[in-house]
Amino acid sequence: MKNYKFIICLILTFFLVSCSISNPLKKELKVSNKDCPQSLILYEARSITLDNANIELQNNYNLSCYLLIDESKVEISTNYKINVSLSEEEKKTYVVDFMIFVTNLSEDITIAEFQYPKDLKIDREGYTWQNFDLNEKIQIDLDTYDEGIKIFYAIN
Repeated sequence: MKNYKFIICLILTFFLVSCSISNPLKKELKVSNKDCPQSLILYEARSITLDNANIELQNNYNLSCYLLIDESKVEISTNYKINVSLSEEEKKTYVVDFMIFVTNLSEDITIAEFQYPKDLKIDREGYTWQNFDLNEKIQIDLDTYDEGIKIFYAIN
């Protein structure tokens, strides 16, 4: 009986000690808010027509910008919506590319381009439209960000 009590006490002690010691392998990322740059949807590339569907990037997107202090990068998270309107219920899946272009303030130098393929699956029977709520994250070096950038969105 004493052996069982000793083993149980040993296990409980080990458990308590291991929970109170921080993991040296776990790296905590220091983050702070950052003002977001100017952004807009490219008018010519805000909607496309594929087969029997009109696919449109909605204007009601929002940005969140965070400085990743230890990495000297700014992470920009974009929440956006894509609307699919069908002229007739036929095809169920559409593939489009959501694109992000990052330029300098004068818009004469493209700093980065990001492309995200999206499979838009119409999953509601009998409906001729569906909205998709999506999110993408990009990272820009802090030095480049501080010089000033603009962000442009498009679908293709």
